[in-house]
Amino acid sequence: MEEEKKIIEIDWDTRIKTNPDFILREIGGESILVPVGEVGPFENTMLTLNETSAFMWKMFMEGCTPADVRDKALAEYTSDAEGNEDILEGIMAYVMQSLQLGLLKTEEEEG
Repeated sequence: MEEEKKIIEIDWDTRIKTNPDFILREIGGESILVPVGEVGPFENTMLTLNETSAFMWKMFMEGCTPADVRDKALAEYTSDAEGNEDILEGIMAYVMQSLQLGLLKTEEEEG
């Protein structure tokens, strides 16, 4: 029986943290997520993060909002307004997908 996806509602000010069942390791110049707990389909799997995903993961390790990530990404990766909409959509898509997969958790889920 297929598992139902939970409905997740967040906005730019929702506090989010990484799932403590995953740790980030730098191996051979690559950013790798290593599962350390019971993580369902990710058990016995290592996930390679690209530069952008690693950037966001590191920010969420400390706990922050998508708005915090947005502000830092815009400051570091853009010099003008062109392409900003793609960045904003990408951040929210990453957050939503990571929440659905259980890689990230909202503060409400943590507490």
